[in-house]
Amino acid sequence: MTSTSTSTSTWTSTALDAVRVVFADEDAIVVPADGIPTVRVALPELMGAIESIRGPLGHARFVDLTAVDLLAHEDRFELVYLFYSLEQRSWLRLKTRTDRFAPSITSVVPGANWYERELFDLFGIHFQGHPDLRRIMLPDDWRGHPLRRTEPLGAEPVDFTVTRQVYGSD
Repeated sequence: MTSTSTSTSTWTSTALDAVRVVFADEDAIVVPADGIPTVRVALPELMGAIESIRGPLGHARFVDLTAVDLLAHEDRFELVYLFYSLEQRSWLRLKTRTDRFAPSITSVVPGANWYERELFDLFGIHFQGHPDLRRIMLPDDWRGHPLRRTEPLGAEPVDFTVTRQVYGSD
């Protein structure tokens, strides 16, 4: 029986070889347990790295942008960008760190618009150059950013039957 699909390890190996050609800093390239090659860049290098990923590396499909709040670190927010190559059938992750401000990538990846708005809304990360940076999930008058580790837990009760009795709604 002949299979036309390629194994995940082959995709990762091919993508990793290409990444090593484009990104010279070997320490900045890791392959975590999920097998997706991950490149770490300094914040000022973000736009150039995205252009390299979408251009020479062929990972033009922007898939996701998220953040992790690492409260104990100087640049507490780790931005995590995920890209995919349809031709190579491989994933590529890009990470950078910031304390609060990052350049918007909407000029080169218009689909990142709502992802950046979500991170602004939930983490308070300001994307400089974003065309419409405002809240997307929470009301405009909401104070704070609920996914920051400095936000108090349980600030708003969840309406379950048990909590109605506890908070006096029933």
